[in-house]
Amino acid sequence: MKTKSTSSITLAIFLLQVWSVASAGYFYKGLALTSIDVIKTGEKSEGGNPLVHFDGTIEGRADDKDATFLKNIKEVKDATGKKVLEAEKLTVAQAKAIINQASSDGKGKPLFCIHGFNVQPRTHLKTIKEATLDKFNKGKFMPIPVMWPSEGGTTNYWGDRETTPGAGNGLKILKQALDSFPSKSLLAHSMGNRVLRYAADAKFKFDNIFMVAADVRHDIFHKDYINSGDANDENRTELQGKKICSMLSSGSNGKPKGKVYVLYNGADYALTGSRFIKLKLTSRLGAIGAHYRRNWALFWTEDKKVTHPDIVDCIEN
Repeated sequence: MKTKSTSSITLAIFLLQVWSVASAGYFYKGLALTSIDVIKTGEKSEGGNPLVHFDGTIEGRADDKDATFLKNIKEVKDATGKKVLEAEKLTVAQAKAIINQASSDGKGKPLFCIHGFNVQPRTHLKTIKEATLDKFNKGKFMPIPVMWPSEGGTTNYWGDRETTPGAGNGLKILKQALDSFPSKSLLAHSMGNRVLRYAADAKFKFDNIFMVAADVRHDIFHKDYINSGDANDENRTELQGKKICSMLSSGSNGKPKGKVYVLYNGADYALTGSRFIKLKLTSRLGAIGAHYRRNWALFWTEDKKVTHPDIVDCIEN
């Protein structure tokens, strides 16, 4: 049986192995997941894993359907002299082994982190690397950066919105494979929550879901919005709020073990511009929070009666 001190030593050794970048020149030695198209180089790593190239400039598509586990990511130059990221492509079984190794009890709990708008792979990887060292250093959870095609730059906001369905579909392809992780959670930031909307599927289970500064409509969980649209269309966008809540793992009593946590900030002015959709003002969940409506004086007030009764207890601000 592992003692607390032994677990700490094991974790410390693992972190040194994962984040010691000086010797090999790796940009990120941890585990990552991407729906960005990867390009096979035809070569293999010393461990026998296929080497692939990818980069944030590779355009996404609304019909993307692939997602890939990667490790040992470093910056190289391709045949044209362009700087790209090179990584080892992994199977789900290999990814699971890495996550379990990082855990103090051998039962890894991945926290899949989906970035938002105007975030390139290098930036997201750096953020996760720093968070792993500073905040997730107890061996309980392992943050896994999830990268989707983001063109970057404030002028490309609408282009990024168009690629989120494809990124969501790419993640849905992995739902059967990710079921091999008995305990896992999901964090989506900003426009990454649009990726979450399109990935939402009742068969895709997580302990907890964190919607941070969510760039989705504020009434996504409201009963009036959910009940609107074509009642015969099970794939209509109005149902996506319910589908997100259906992704929570259930306990022995049949009720969700965790929650959908909505982290919001009324002073998040970065979400202001995204309110303009089809010439209508649609406030964002990340600026308002769940369960809110306008009162007679047009001020926002919390009223859980506006939330669909089937999911009201699953959502917490």
